Amino acid sequence: MYGKIALEEAWAIPENFKAYDVSKLAPKGVIGGDLIANLLDVHGTRLQQMDENGVEMMVLSLSSSGPQGVTDATEAEHLASLANDRLEAEVGRNPGRFAALASLSLHDAAQAGRELRRCMTEKTGFVGAIINDYQSAGADKNTMLFLDRPEYDAFWAVAEELEAPVYMHPREPTPLVHELMWKDRPWLAYSALGYAHRIGMHVLGIVTAGVLDRFPKLKIVMGHMGEHIPYDLYRIDHKLNRARFPDMPMAKDKLVRDYFGTQLFITTSGHFSTPALLCALQETGAESIMFAIDYPFESIPNGCRLRNSPHGLGEKSPRECGVGGLGIKSGSEGELEVEYGLYNKNWSQRLERQS
Repeated sequence: MYGKIALEEAWAIPENFKAYDVSKLAPKGVIGGDLIANLLDVHGTRLQQMDENGVEMMVLSLSSSGPQGVTDATEAEHLASLANDRLEAEVGRNPGRFAALASLSLHDAAQAGRELRRCMTEKTGFVGAIINDYQSAGADKNTMLFLDRPEYDAFWAVAEELEAPVYMHPREPTPLVHELMWKDRPWLAYSALGYAHRIGMHVLGIVTAGVLDRFPKLKIVMGHMGEHIPYDLYRIDHKLNRARFPDMPMAKDKLVRDYFGTQLFITTSGHFSTPALLCALQETGAESIMFAIDYPFESIPNGCRLRNSPHGLGEKSPRECGVGGLGIKSGSEGELEVEYGLYNKNWSQRLERQS
């Protein structure tokens, strides 16, 4: 499948690592060699792998947590504008292959709207915005500002006016939440579970707060096959419809599923499961689902082989693919190696592991 447009693809500037050092998510050699180098790169390895895997365009955005991880409002605003200026320059070098999502500080809703307007009307290459879940605030970094609060209507109004889709992306928990929930189970704190829990709550909070009803042309996008929401959609709607919470601001004649395909959308980023895709198709409809990879946190060739049949691949069980565990035996001594899944160690090629 050629001509693909990938919508959730990370890029970074060195200043972004001051608030959150993503290198601790994966040591060198675990996902695509050097994660930091791949985040900084646009026109080298990234573009080469796009060419090799039929990705026509990538929509780039500053890696999480971006301005949302900066507790000082002035510093967060500076990081957002700096990143947007540099991203415009990178996209401008090859506008036929790259576009951009604007980074925004959410300390002040009106200021966020002004920065979004600057990117969408005064700059080139921007097609929307990215928000990395809640906005951190407070000296201890434990204050969480969520966009379902009424004061953020000033921002949502600008996004609707400019027809700028808003991509809701996950981030790490606050220090307090990490201490209470994830300290003893850190392997679950991020993409295995925590990301979906946190962003799912935030997006559902926005929907049930009536934001989409007040701004009927607003569009919100989630990655990672919808952060568990499509799988739980029946139960979500069943509960909300049965309880009929009198104080819930969402339109009384709607269910959450009614917003999918017109105002709520999901992408395949980092969730390359055909059964999960089929579930999302049945629950939210094909018009709700778009393509994304989540590079460089995920493999471009792996993401581009999400659907088996167009590539002439037969269905294989996890055991047949050799992805049934965290390690594999290799060599004459049978030593344990890291399991890289369906791709080789430098992520440049999709493999089917032989028994």
